[in-house]
Amino acid sequence: MTATGHSLPELLAMMQKQSDNVELALYLGARLEEAGNFEQAAALWSLGDDIGGLVRHARNDPNAAKQMRADSERADQGLRRFLTGLHEASVDDFERETGDEAQRIRQGIWSLTHDEEFEFKHPLQRPVIFYIPDLPQKSVWSAKELERLSPLIDGFADIAAEYSTNAQDLNLVEPYVPKGTPGGEWRKLRGKLDWSALYLFKDSQPTEHVSHFPGTLEFFKKLDLVRINGNPMEIFFSRLTPGAHIPPHFGLTNSRLTVHLPLIVPDNCAIRIAGKEHHWREGEPLAFDDSFEHEAWNKSGADRVVLIFEIHHPDLLPAECKAIEHCYAARDKWLQSRRHILGWE
Repeated sequence: MTATGHSLPELLAMMQKQSDNVELALYLGARLEEAGNFEQAAALWSLGDDIGGLVRHARNDPNAAKQMRADSERADQGLRRFLTGLHEASVDDFERETGDEAQRIRQGIWSLTHDEEFEFKHPLQRPVIFYIPDLPQKSVWSAKELERLSPLIDGFADIAAEYSTNAQDLNLVEPYVPKGTPGGEWRKLRGKLDWSALYLFKDSQPTEHVSHFPGTLEFFKKLDLVRINGNPMEIFFSRLTPGAHIPPHFGLTNSRLTVHLPLIVPDNCAIRIAGKEHHWREGEPLAFDDSFEHEAWNKSGADRVVLIFEIHHPDLLPAECKAIEHCYAARDKWLQSRRHILGWE
């Protein structure tokens, strides 16, 4: 290891130039933590975790050197401690700023980085990112149970017509499963338009396509969507081509419902949620907790198209919804600041 004998500033400068050097990231993270620079260590480990996850997962590699496995274990535990503390601090900030209590949100679990052992309460529910244990384990809601969706039902014909006007422009769509997505289950869909998306909002930012859908967006102004920094988290048209199959998978969180407004539904299309098969009906929204295992297929000879967006879980209080958005925003702000924390900007 050529890094030994260098000062922390020198190591940080080396790391900036060798961002994919897992061994150096582990060594430097340990040195930063020993010096009491816990946030810098967490930022470094987190950035390293973005590169294939090797920084935290080398601890499970029997072929890795003993010291590397030990440093990887240290990275995993240190990052878990820091991010769990960040969540608790963001809830503290929310309660202090608003005067509202958010105990259920405080007990929320960031699945990949929680610092204690935990179990999901339902065998078919496994949210990938954020889990609130005290929410009911219900998988599907009908439009009749969610009166808040009535503006969308009223606007179905206009939304469908606006989609039809723009549907032939393939420059608007992109693979829903990006080319570099890990996991063998995505092999047949990775980088393909078999399952494509036409985004109006993506990652809480409007896309260049919003100008094509003014009528659709007008209806969404009447809905209470999941928002981050004031913008809808996502709104997109999801298209499955004939023969396409979305394999069983789990969504990101149980704190919200995914809503499908079916626009084009040929025969032999369905979605299975928590082991039960459901069939879309054009113009009738289907809302479900996508942290339950789900899969979908199109066995017809025509495209299936649904409009997808997220709403808050019906059991959450308005203050709890705001607390969740506050926690997501705080975590996102920290993630965006990692290079600055390390002095690389």
